[in-house]
Amino acid sequence: MKPVVVLAFDGGLEAAAIPALARQRSADVVALTVDIGQSRDARALRDLALAAGAARAHVVDAVDDFVRHCVLPALQSPPGPAPVRNSTTRLAHPVIAAHLVHAAHREQARLVAHGGGDELTAAIRDADPSLEVVVLEPAPRSSRADVTNARHLLERPVADPAASRGVPANVEIEFDASVPVAINGVPLTPAELIESLSLIGGQHGIGHAESANAPGALVLEAAYRALDRQSGIVRIELLDGRQRVLSAGSADLPQGATSGAAADGGTTSTRCADEPTLVNCA
Repeated sequence: MKPVVVLAFDGGLEAAAIPALARQRSADVVALTVDIGQSRDARALRDLALAAGAARAHVVDAVDDFVRHCVLPALQSPPGPAPVRNSTTRLAHPVIAAHLVHAAHREQARLVAHGGGDELTAAIRDADPSLEVVVLEPAPRSSRADVTNARHLLERPVADPAASRGVPANVEIEFDASVPVAINGVPLTPAELIESLSLIGGQHGIGHAESANAPGALVLEAAYRALDRQSGIVRIELLDGRQRVLSAGSADLPQGATSGAAADGGTTSTRCADEPTLVNCA
């Protein structure tokens, strides 16, 4: 029986790595695509992996895990030296690592391969130190403005603020027990809510000044900073690439309060999903 290599597969250089790994390790390569809201069709990636020579290929829907167990706890935390806007890729590593380890156990594999860099390797080893990890040479990333191959839910296009200059958008975000549950009165799952904020915020240039293609995360980050209780409504104006908190809860903030206004954001547990086990989600 051939040994098995579990490969984190996102359709880039990993396609060429499949036959190389199979040959070098005399092993069957099992491709695993962890769907965390990337722009590419995750199901199509399965077919691509099989066409490249994978013995088996699996797709795991982990968008909800990513949002509930990694994104929201990070947004709920007080601002620190590495805010969400600068660490969106790192946030996804615990979810990807957990599913890779789970797949390795299911396939009885002792080797996991990926192109995610040293931090993903560390997350895998935190989950199972006994696994051997092979790091592929990462594919070069294009410019900030190009997110046609977004790696996860938080990466979305940001327009030049000049495109909507002078036209504001008012967004009302409702929270229940520190979880965002609705925009402008429309109930949404947290993942759907972030996608909607990404569309609205991106159209109004949120993230352009910060060189951050994470408009939804930036708007939600501002809302959490303004939220003065675990449940309530935060109203934010988006205009010319900037955000202004209009009110939070039942009390209006002073005129001109900004998205960085100090507030005690509610926190929830950073406990991760039981199956598979996530690590270092905060």
